[in-house]
Amino acid sequence: MGYFSEKKFGMGLMAVGLAFGLSVGTADQVRAQSLADAMVAAFQNSPELAAARSDVKVRSEQAVQARAGGRLQVDADLSAEAFTATKTGADTPNFPTSASVSLVQPLYTGGQVENSTEAAETRISAQEAALLATEEQVLLDTVTAYSDVRRDAALVSIARNNVRVLNEQLRAARERFEVGEVTRTDVEQARSRLAAARSRLAATTGALAVSREAYRRVVGVYPTDLQPLPPLPDVPATLDQAVAISLRDDPNVIAARLERVAASSDVRAAIGALLPQVSLRGSVGAGNTFEDGNSGRDGEFGRVGLFVNIPLYTGGFNYSNVREAQALAEGASADINTAMRAAVQNTGIAWANLEVARASIKAGRLEVSAAQLAFDGVREEAKVGARTTLDVLDAEQEVLEARSGLTTSRRDEYVAAYALLASIGKLTVDHLGLDVGADADDPNYYETVRNRNFGYDKSDDTVWKHSLRP
Repeated sequence: MGYFSEKKFGMGLMAVGLAFGLSVGTADQVRAQSLADAMVAAFQNSPELAAARSDVKVRSEQAVQARAGGRLQVDADLSAEAFTATKTGADTPNFPTSASVSLVQPLYTGGQVENSTEAAETRISAQEAALLATEEQVLLDTVTAYSDVRRDAALVSIARNNVRVLNEQLRAARERFEVGEVTRTDVEQARSRLAAARSRLAATTGALAVSREAYRRVVGVYPTDLQPLPPLPDVPATLDQAVAISLRDDPNVIAARLERVAASSDVRAAIGALLPQVSLRGSVGAGNTFEDGNSGRDGEFGRVGLFVNIPLYTGGFNYSNVREAQALAEGASADINTAMRAAVQNTGIAWANLEVARASIKAGRLEVSAAQLAFDGVREEAKVGARTTLDVLDAEQEVLEARSGLTTSRRDEYVAAYALLASIGKLTVDHLGLDVGADADDPNYYETVRNRNFGYDKSDDTVWKHSLRP
């Protein structure tokens, strides 16, 4: 007992995915028949995930920009001027023109390019970990919304059935009143409970409407014909095992650790600015002048040379930049502890909620069984005058509350189990075995742009627009 195999755990997650009866969701899908359908639809349509994927692309482009600092830089300069010079009292028009091309190849930057590139590439991985955290939150929100809709639909059904039963109780009380078996008080008690039941039905119906709206926000469509929840996923056998996995695999912890590594590279890059900078520079060009309508060539030129720049004094800027990077690295170290504490807390909360829900379900089943037996007995006793109408109404209320409580506990168990998966970094489409079609996360985006030195993707945002209005 207590033994927990990660391999077995992973296989269990895959089994959960297969048990879902997967079907591929699309943006045009209007039904989410199963939990798997809802999770796939949420994954494909989530604006939060779309924004997180864009953040990965931003980090990738920043790495490209960092690499560009060590590459050849080529610039062209063209000029044409018109001015009038005064010679011995006469104005002489001049029209000088020039053209030049300059090239700069950094040879040594004190490690700035290498370390800046290393930091940027590390932050790509950190952002991918943050993307996983967003993915887990979206999937957990989907499970929660799905479970809430099913819970509230069940509560509406229970409340509606309670109204029906109390209607029968009121009808029976009136009949017994007419024959003198009960008093007006018994009738009014039944009427009062029926009014309360109708109020409960209205409240549960409203709660269902709210849950449907939450479902639509997460999944993208309203829920229709939701299937029963699949079996619960495998979870660690003990809290200690769950915490250990969380500290290792929680995406937020991973992102914090990677950010600390990137911060160390930033420190080295800042120190590099204190060192000599060596570059190879060359340029070619030509110029012309026009005086009084006559053209004249000033000449052509070409030069190449090795340049060394030694920063001697920058007003304290470079040293301050190093200290700033060191302070940011210290903050990144503290962020790791913060992320680890949050991971432990989230795991502990999910574990506690799961234990409470399981205990509540066990007790709730006994409560429902006992309450139903008590109600049936009280109702039969009331027929022979051994129980009052109020006794029957109270017994019916106990059955209602027991069933409602059991329904809520089952929902809580399901959400807590998936919250525990999220806290240990396992609530992802890969671990759940969900078929989401093409890889929306584009993990190779950086490789596609790493050496893309020309061009960009055309879109409406790239069209130059100008307006005099703000």
